[in-house]
Amino acid sequence: MEEKNILLLRICKEWFEKTINKWIPFKFREAKNYWEQRLLNSDWSPKDFDEVHIKNGYKANSPLAIVEWKWHHWICEHKWKDCFKFELGKVLRIENYIPEE
Repeated sequence: MEEKNILLLRICKEWFEKTINKWIPFKFREAKNYWEQRLLNSDWSPKDFDEVHIKNGYKANSPLAIVEWKWHHWICEHKWKDCFKFELGKVLRIENYIPEE
C-alpha cells in the first residue's frame, strides 16, 4: 500500500470547530522558512499532498479532521502579512471529537 503524503496543520479549538462545523475552506500560514520547506520543493514548485490533517492539540488522541487537499496559492496578503493560502476540499473524516452541547 502506497503511503499518503499528508500535510499536518495544528489549530486551536475555536478554529477547529469553525472548520468542521461552518466549513472554512481556506487556511493561512505565514510565509516563513518553516512553511516554505514544508510546502515547496527545492526548485520552488509546490508540493502535492493527498490529505490535510487538521489537529486540535498535540496528544495522540487530540481531535482530528482529515480533509481533502485542493491546492495552495503562492503567497498572498492576509492580516497584513505575506501568507501561504491553502484551499481545502471536503471533510473526509473526523476522529476523537465530541461536540459540546
